[in-house]
Amino acid sequence: MADEDVKDFLTAWDLQQYIAIFEENDIDIRNLPLLKEEMIRELIPSVGHRSRFVSNLDDWRVIVSGMTNTSNDSNTIINSQTSSSSSTTSSSIGFQDVCSFQTLDLHSDLSQILPTQSIEAEGDTLRPFPNYLQLDELPAKENISSEGASTADVSEAHPSNSELLDLLNSANEGRALLATYQQSGLLDSIGRKRLCNIIINKELKDDVHRRVPTSRLHELAFQIVTIFPREHSATYFIPYISYGPGLKRSAKGKLLDCLYNRKRDYRKSGLINSSRRSSTSSSSSGYASPITVRLVNEREENNPITVEENLKWLRNSSDPWDLVEKHWIATTNTRLKKLMSKDGQTISEYMGEYPCLKKPTGYLLILKDFDVTYPESSDKLFQNLPLLKNRIFDLAKEKIKKSKELTTNELLKEYIQLGTEENEEAFIAAFLCLPFLIGVSITKGKRTKTQWRPSKVEMRDGFITHLFSNAEIEETISRRRGKLAGFGKTLQPFIIIVGPPLKEIYTYLVVVDNTFYRLNSITASVDCCFKIIITLNAEYPIESEAIWNFIQKGLYKLHTPLDKNFTTVNAFFSDMGITI
Repeated sequence: MADEDVKDFLTAWDLQQYIAIFEENDIDIRNLPLLKEEMIRELIPSVGHRSRFVSNLDDWRVIVSGMTNTSNDSNTIINSQTSSSSSTTSSSIGFQDVCSFQTLDLHSDLSQILPTQSIEAEGDTLRPFPNYLQLDELPAKENISSEGASTADVSEAHPSNSELLDLLNSANEGRALLATYQQSGLLDSIGRKRLCNIIINKELKDDVHRRVPTSRLHELAFQIVTIFPREHSATYFIPYISYGPGLKRSAKGKLLDCLYNRKRDYRKSGLINSSRRSSTSSSSSGYASPITVRLVNEREENNPITVEENLKWLRNSSDPWDLVEKHWIATTNTRLKKLMSKDGQTISEYMGEYPCLKKPTGYLLILKDFDVTYPESSDKLFQNLPLLKNRIFDLAKEKIKKSKELTTNELLKEYIQLGTEENEEAFIAAFLCLPFLIGVSITKGKRTKTQWRPSKVEMRDGFITHLFSNAEIEETISRRRGKLAGFGKTLQPFIIIVGPPLKEIYTYLVVVDNTFYRLNSITASVDCCFKIIITLNAEYPIESEAIWNFIQKGLYKLHTPLDKNFTTVNAFFSDMGITI
């Protein structure tokens, strides 16, 4: 049957309707790159869908080729249990172990203390291992059991792994990992975490400010799988992959997580000066933000004439797109500084000044600005949400047990049911649970004495509005504008999803003033909406202010001097087990 990697790819390529067909034909990550044209035609009869699949498959093959080229072909560990020719074996294992793009076990409990294996020692010092790992003591993967481990035949790792092997042999903790692996043939979650800590500590030993490039993380991941052949490189590093505008898979992996955590620890201790920029929370609109925009294309922006020419072009043109991006990047400093100033533009003024923002892909320009200002927070939502999703559903179950509100309980039961599977509906349900788990705050109108305490449903709709048909969109927005005007508020960016049941959502929109941006998933929509609010120095939607505050601090790990402090959100952090 099709494995999880293939399902992920088909979903990312918007071809999830073919998952069942791929399962029926036993297409997994090993034979996916081997599909021929006639095979693909049989699997995907639709010409349009087939062309999309072929295009994305070709892109993925290029990525795989690039990854394998960073390591010599002879790096591949050949399991001598496979008696076929060496060329065939090398090719097979090359795709499986080196390029597997395995789905990460995001729910592994790294805090669980597991019993350690006994290790032979000479005195108080562990014996170093030789400069290659003998595999004759390792159990074959398929024969590992709780009763004991059988052995596999000998194969020798390529010398290119000697850098990491020398590092592991140089310390007791590293030798303990090697000894444990020789005995059991496996690394548990604690072992993987320790391995990553050893590697990242070495990478940052001489320079805590050092930027570890993607190529280096690739290399380290491949060294790991040559020393620990039962491991998968994708567990330790998966590169950023883009399948087109708005459709991407963030870089991830245990090495990357460890690197982020170590940098964060250094920053907290003062070894690294904080590089976080202040943003605007919902309370800061209309005030000067203490933001310092990272300089981009500094030479170009040092010339006021060049900058003004670029801005003039952007004010009057929105095509071709490559020129739009060029002029946009060249004016980053000037535009962002103006937005963050005390008399900065409103959303409406900013959107009106640059017609390119009203194009379907205009939001990508704003996301570029966010990435410049907050590079460390760029992919945080995609990294953290899968880790916290199940905890959200656990809290929803606890809420049902304690609550006597029938409407709330029925909605939460529906969301929990949707969250039982690992699919798009589960992420929709997780987000929709938040309004019912975070307390409501009272809102006061600026120009009126009226107080408004939004209901849980109003709180939810101010965050994500679910409609049954596209025909309802205009009326819903108009009604929302009118209601907000009564409290002296304006319409802020928010999300609309459309589809009769939540299982069949076919439209994801981020509404920004009078512009609708179409996204392809709920996570991408929330990511887009959040980054637009922060980058445009806007307020959070008043009903869902607390939800966005949680997303900002809890999921993006982004803090500013101007943030509001919600007691209800702080309590929810404790419930979620999130340290701020």
